[in-house]
Amino acid sequence: MSSLMEWFKSRNEENAMNLTLVHTQKVLECIVEFDKGLSFLLEEKNIDLALKVFFRVDELEHQADGIRRNILNMLSQAELPSKIRENLTHLVKRIDDIANAANTSSRILISMNHKDFMNLGEVIHKNILEISKISVEAIKKVNLMVNELLKAEEEKTQQLGQEVNLLEHQCDEKHYAISRSLVSNNLDINPFSAIVIYNCISAMEAISDNAEDVADYIIMLTVAKKM
Repeated sequence: MSSLMEWFKSRNEENAMNLTLVHTQKVLECIVEFDKGLSFLLEEKNIDLALKVFFRVDELEHQADGIRRNILNMLSQAELPSKIRENLTHLVKRIDDIANAANTSSRILISMNHKDFMNLGEVIHKNILEISKISVEAIKKVNLMVNELLKAEEEKTQQLGQEVNLLEHQCDEKHYAISRSLVSNNLDINPFSAIVIYNCISAMEAISDNAEDVADYIIMLTVAKKM
């Protein structure tokens, strides 16, 4: 069994285990809130309410950062083999990257030209919403994977990882569809807005990319414990 697995099982490190779970849950809250904001913006056309939710995403991401720092501080103070510290540091960083991508998207959505964004059309809006909802499902599965990692449930972890990979591929397909629509349709929007909008959509797609990165890393840790 790998050193990280043994460390997770140690009764003396329950605080670190709990913080890892809390951190992942906070990241999930961040993604769910982001999806809620997009729904207010694109489905209900309520810009003011959407902006309030996007500001809330920033607060949740800040809270996730605080939890991440607490974990890293705990690691720096504990007497640990370097491999354990390295593995958990990489895991926590990858999990945090998910919230960072959502917050990047939120900040762009707060500051962008909303009139141009609303003029993208129903088809593009539908694909944007689908990317967000698929990403939520991917992060839910990552959350389960962290729980299974702590319990050392290999078979379920592998299955969940495959499901995350499939969801990430679906987001890729939606992203490609949006890109095709953007270049093929004669949209009447400010060219600078077009750049900002594309950056926002790319940041959104990075949410599922980062989820896949976490899933792959957890699977790597699971496989490593057999070696």
